[in-house]
Amino acid sequence: MFTMIYRASIALVLIALCSFYTQTVYAQVLPGVLQSAAQTATITGLIAQSDGTPVTGASVQLSGSGAHLMTQSDTHGTFIFTSVPYGTYTIAATATNLGTTTKNLVLKGDIAVTIQYVAQSGGLKEIAHVSTQSAGASINVTPASIASVNPSDYAFQGNTSWQQLLARIPGVTVGGDLLEGRCDTVEMVNSPIQPVVLSINGAQPYETSVTLDGMPLTSQTFSDNGPGTGTDLSYIPLATFDTADVVRGPGADAPSIVDSIGGSFVLHAPGAVEKNAYEFSLSNDPYGGTVTNAKVALRFGKLSALITYNLDNSPGPFEGTITPLTLPNGASSVNGQAFYFTENFTAFNGESSSFLCVGPSNSSAWTVHNGSIALSYTITPSITAGVFYAGTSTSELNGGGLDGVTFTPASGYTGSIAPGVHFLTSSDTPLNENKSASLLEEKITAYIWGGVLRLAALQNNSFDSYGSTNPPNGQRTLYGTGCLGTAAANPACPSGGTLTVYNGTSAYVDSSQSNNLDVLWSNNRDLLLSYARQVGSKSSLGLSYVTSYYNDPYSILVVRPNSLYLSLPQPPAVSETTNELRLNAMSQLSDKLSLAASWYFARGTYHVPNPYGGTAQTTSNCCPGGVFEILGGLPSSYTDSIFSYSEPRLGATWRANSNTVIRASAGGGFALPPLADLLGSSGSVSCSGGICTQSLTNLNLQPEKSFAFDVGTDIRMQHDTVFSLDLYRANLYGQFFQSAATPVACSTNPTCPTGDGALPLYITEESNLAKSVMEGINIDLHHDVPRGIYWQGALGLTRGYVVNVPAGFYNNNTCPSTPCVNTYVIPGANFDGYFQSPVAYANGSATIGYRWAPGKYVDLSPTYYGNNNAYFRPAFLEFNAHAGYPLTKNVSLLATFNNITDIYGGSQNLAFYCPCLTAPVVAGAAQQTYGLYGLQYGPRFVTLTIDVH
Repeated sequence: MFTMIYRASIALVLIALCSFYTQTVYAQVLPGVLQSAAQTATITGLIAQSDGTPVTGASVQLSGSGAHLMTQSDTHGTFIFTSVPYGTYTIAATATNLGTTTKNLVLKGDIAVTIQYVAQSGGLKEIAHVSTQSAGASINVTPASIASVNPSDYAFQGNTSWQQLLARIPGVTVGGDLLEGRCDTVEMVNSPIQPVVLSINGAQPYETSVTLDGMPLTSQTFSDNGPGTGTDLSYIPLATFDTADVVRGPGADAPSIVDSIGGSFVLHAPGAVEKNAYEFSLSNDPYGGTVTNAKVALRFGKLSALITYNLDNSPGPFEGTITPLTLPNGASSVNGQAFYFTENFTAFNGESSSFLCVGPSNSSAWTVHNGSIALSYTITPSITAGVFYAGTSTSELNGGGLDGVTFTPASGYTGSIAPGVHFLTSSDTPLNENKSASLLEEKITAYIWGGVLRLAALQNNSFDSYGSTNPPNGQRTLYGTGCLGTAAANPACPSGGTLTVYNGTSAYVDSSQSNNLDVLWSNNRDLLLSYARQVGSKSSLGLSYVTSYYNDPYSILVVRPNSLYLSLPQPPAVSETTNELRLNAMSQLSDKLSLAASWYFARGTYHVPNPYGGTAQTTSNCCPGGVFEILGGLPSSYTDSIFSYSEPRLGATWRANSNTVIRASAGGGFALPPLADLLGSSGSVSCSGGICTQSLTNLNLQPEKSFAFDVGTDIRMQHDTVFSLDLYRANLYGQFFQSAATPVACSTNPTCPTGDGALPLYITEESNLAKSVMEGINIDLHHDVPRGIYWQGALGLTRGYVVNVPAGFYNNNTCPSTPCVNTYVIPGANFDGYFQSPVAYANGSATIGYRWAPGKYVDLSPTYYGNNNAYFRPAFLEFNAHAGYPLTKNVSLLATFNNITDIYGGSQNLAFYCPCLTAPVVAGAAQQTYGLYGLQYGPRFVTLTIDVH
């Protein structure tokens, strides 16, 4: 059976108070989350003769799907294998004069192995009795703080997003988009278009490594922020991956140190399957759609295949019943007469208008297809080849584009649309958004020269397009006021036009047409070469080399009545390349003490446009109202920025006894500048809605560097109860930060568009802070039993603060006319140089439930989102309930009741704003919000799933 039917569901509300936090919070975990226990286990063993005499110096070998290890029994006849990946293995013991004995075992948790040699009295006799038994609930025996999840199991319970699965892990925050704390994505809450990016232990998404089998996964998050703002997990299908690990802090054996300030999210590609199996699940979705998952495992001798498929088909929250208000752009004619209205933008507060059109009903439906295939072929007993492909395709109508309009008609209006805030779309034809991605991994694993050699290649591509069309010419219903008979941009109609009031009047509207298509590509290529081998019975050595290439050419097509603007890729040669060499060693110094060490040598190379080269920019005022577009002038020369870094990471575990592990890890971290930070806008000025902006290129931006440590423990308090605790701190040097200049007249800049010289010009530039600190506590306590009451509680407390800023930070001479002001770090308000302005965030999860038999259970699972959460809401609790009932041996019925109390849900969840992450080292609350309506959590709904396996 592939599905884990809430086997990790546990319950208990854990109340904790920590010295540097003043708030009490609650904790929980969702079914599908295995807290503080990586998908590895410990095998302890005893070898003895029939009379109980220990067998010393016996050779013990473990070989199988995940490891090939060797050790010897000590003077007490005991041995131990730690950090063994789950899988199927053969254990073989060889003792002098006693012979060799073997046993197959399936590893799904810590086990104890007893090998007792039988006294020989002639004839063919059994050499030894070999028995195994569970050592109890699994504990984490690695130096790192790890929480593991089972994405495939979670998907087969009817879930479609990584969002809630990962947000319930202590120390992890999940948001929709980010560029140094500033949100810039407007998408439907809980839709498949919504980006999903991770923050671990307070670090930003660009400081959080995402890898597949040790190779970086890099993708574009769809927004104006540009490339390099965090890996978007919404491109990656849930049902594909059986396991994934969240490594919090500086794990000594982290696969990569690049962009790993706070930790790493480690995905594991599916491996070989041992036997034929299948699974199928069917669920509803919150809006009356369906979610289907299928999985088939096949074994044909040396070849095995694992195939998954998912279909998420939903009408969305609008279901074609919402009639949006439309605000067309530019001059129009009404019944053949010239007509004009104004459209004014208010910063971070939607739009305002005195004129609206009513268009046909819109839909918010979406369709998602994704699937994967993993092939594994045993070429020889020591060489295995594998191919893994995962792909996804998402289509959504009105996936974004809804915003708020403040309707303020002039006197004389008596129409049925009330003045106030309404949903607005820039088009009354569907806004189509499409996403697709492909992930292809090819690898060869060979057991040669006494070690494991692995060669792998990864291709990771994503595509995102967003298109909109202004209202077509035709009969429309008009509300509000406008100037009829004039083209002047003035509602008072000074050019002789008539101020006309429309109260639901039907008229033929000939509007200014505009077709817009934004397209983003993301191209990621990786190569991996690694080798590791056992050295003696207690140690191992390894090295790995990974090279990763990333670029994301961006193009935009805008079609207007009198012009065609088509940009070339912007620019096609922009790219980022990282090379990383890792040397690692592990040693079992004694039965109790293990050490791990890695030394990383990293190099990042950017190929970016030279802001001082290239052709001059040309400009055009194509539309009334100050809408400005750059029509040409791409840079013709480029420069390379190269950053190098070398730092070790160390880790240790102390096994006080078989039920207690104390761990510690420490070491450096490295985060490269996001490409968007280096690029800026090449010095060009863009004007729209009464303001002008300029983002300066900063090729002198330096990488972030950190030193962090984590100390913690896992304690198996009873056979089925485990307590985990981790303390974390990171000193971060050179954190990326955006400074903004006090606005000046646009005429001070020579590239200011003609006619816009009087408008205010805002200039921004990326820079480095001096020192910041992130620190936190992660706690987990869980109790799981086959029958009876099970419970779990988990809590994460994270905070960050600025310690120091560079000299001259508040007086940047690059700003024109007046000094720069850093809008997110304000002296005396949120920073005075003495560990002030902590940005604290708490998240917690809990479960309490009762299990009558495997698969037959019911539980209640609250989730806590503390202050400064990604929803920009005050701290709140969200409650879910789960139940499972096996109808037959192979058919189960599952139920989930989401958001029982309807916290921040209801009809408000239609708002097109997705969760965003604040920058925890600066400025308290979110620096930017599109919070006219606030950010919504999601609707209250019940999911029913039938699972066949």
